[in-house]
Amino acid sequence: MGRLQRPVVALIVVMPDLKRALRAFFDIDAQPLSAGERWRSTLGALVFVAVAGFLLHGFPVGLNGLVAPVGASTVILFALPHSPVAAPWSVLGSYLFGTACGVVALLLVPSPPLAAALAVAATVWLMARYNCIHPPGGAVPLMMVLAAPPTADALQRLSLAVMANVLLMLLLAVLINNLLLRRRYPWHAGPAAQNPHLTRDVLPEQRIGLTHEDLEYAFKARDAFVDVQEGELVELYNLAVDHAFERHTSLTCGDVMSRDLITVSFSTGLDEAWAELSLHRIRALPVVDGFGRLLGIVTLTDFLRELDHPPLPALGVRLRDLLRRTPGTHSEKAEVVGQIMTRAVVTAHVDMPITSLVHTLAEKAVHHIPVLDDTQRVAGIVTPSDINAALYKQLALRTP
Repeated sequence: MGRLQRPVVALIVVMPDLKRALRAFFDIDAQPLSAGERWRSTLGALVFVAVAGFLLHGFPVGLNGLVAPVGASTVILFALPHSPVAAPWSVLGSYLFGTACGVVALLLVPSPPLAAALAVAATVWLMARYNCIHPPGGAVPLMMVLAAPPTADALQRLSLAVMANVLLMLLLAVLINNLLLRRRYPWHAGPAAQNPHLTRDVLPEQRIGLTHEDLEYAFKARDAFVDVQEGELVELYNLAVDHAFERHTSLTCGDVMSRDLITVSFSTGLDEAWAELSLHRIRALPVVDGFGRLLGIVTLTDFLRELDHPPLPALGVRLRDLLRRTPGTHSEKAEVVGQIMTRAVVTAHVDMPITSLVHTLAEKAVHHIPVLDDTQRVAGIVTPSDINAALYKQLALRTP
């Protein structure tokens, strides 16, 4: 084999491994922003820099205009507003520590390169120690050490400029993200959904799955900074679980609902409605118009509400009085279903995945959900029993 052939053959042999190594080195394991989010982030950055630059130029504090690290912070505040590094304390704390470390390094270390290295290192330690990691904060001491002459007046003016920049940046980030871009900033997990039964139990869907203790253990085991907030991680986990469940089961409300419905009209008498509930051993009746469209729902709770919480021995008497028709044209009590029905009804569509319905049943404390078709007519009704039976059969069929 000639002298030129050996290197060529060796290169051909190495090329696949080199390609894999380069691909692994440059591969990004992150979900790209959607087109809408890209434009919102771009618009936010444009408005922020324009407004902040105009205000700081017109009303200078320390120096005339924006400082360079703000450009990097802009990317985080408007492209990654839900990241922990975009939290207000992360931004403010990093700039405060960066400014302090830059000033101290300039005053104590005569060599600019050494002063810059010590200032940046100290800033990183303080950001990590006080949980305010914001990467642009590391540029602040570097800017101060390399750009500012080591005089008291220059340091004071630069420090004031940095503080004015960071305070204005936080104010505009809140206004632009929330008012213009319609994004929640600062992001935080919303309050836990309250148990509709007013007990201390958490909702059924929260009794299993990820907990704070699970995440705390995972973070400690990972022993590295995780660029996602705990509340958002739980939301992502729940969305992924719902999607996986839907993908594996592919059940919709139309698949599990009861179709042979017992319905009543607005003018159905209370005694007739009660008789239907008793005969069919059900607890709810959809109230529909002449075209089958939903007007409301009448349940046992609606009947009991009309009794005004009587003592238990008088319950039967009060119920009989309610169901007894009043002769004549005037009555002081409700006579027809339309007078006692619940009008604000939680509904579903025949094509809605039952995963969405599980959340509704848990959060709204409802036990009967009318299912509507494309013409808004009542096509069926779903209860927790329907969902439990369907899920049991799905699991049974999939289990070897």
